[in-house]
Amino acid sequence: PLNPAEGFILKTIHPIGVFKIQREYDESVLVPLRFARELLEEEKNISAIEIYLKPGASVSNLQEYIEEKLGKKYIVKNRIQQDEQLYKTMNVERWFIFVMLTFVLSIAIFNIIGTLTMLVIDKKKDIAILTSIGASTSLIRKIFFIEGMMISLIGCFAGMLVGLGFCLIQQQYGLISMGQNGFITDAYPVSLKLRDFILVFLTVSTISMIASAISSRLSVNRVYDLREDL
Repeated sequence: PLNPAEGFILKTIHPIGVFKIQREYDESVLVPLRFARELLEEEKNISAIEIYLKPGASVSNLQEYIEEKLGKKYIVKNRIQQDEQLYKTMNVERWFIFVMLTFVLSIAIFNIIGTLTMLVIDKKKDIAILTSIGASTSLIRKIFFIEGMMISLIGCFAGMLVGLGFCLIQQQYGLISMGQNGFITDAYPVSLKLRDFILVFLTVSTISMIASAISSRLSVNRVYDLREDL
């Protein structure tokens, strides 16, 4: 009878090292290209070509150029498209965190309203004096609106500075680790992007503007009644 083993190509290679990076890669065997071609009998065929770009080069422009030259017979993918599901998951997580923080910030509106209300009560005699000398309701509302915006923006800048400092410390020292699950990096990766800071600032400013406008209108709604306190 024929030996079933004769249907396989048998070759010998000596291992020179063992690596443990991530489960997806830990199940693979890395061998020299020539050895793989001889083992698979694929002397001329190539399954993929990786292209590394210089820093600052445009990935999208080069991808479009290659697709135009090669046609539809070949598939051209960038790094994100190769791990599309992973990047989609990370993007969803980032937006979910942003939505949750926005929700928490929206709840903080009541804190701003309460703070301005207490401030109006504390300054009611001063408000009565201003109204007696001719200050309009809109002027007093504007004063407390600016006060609310100052409180919110100071907190916003302080929070962004703390967040910036924490991210820099995480990048340098890796305080939050990824655990012992065999990830490529030991520490949780963070990246500082200007657009994220701008988005946070615009969100805080918008919510603070709404909260300050509502609070100043409600708190000074009875401003003319305060003249009796003189």
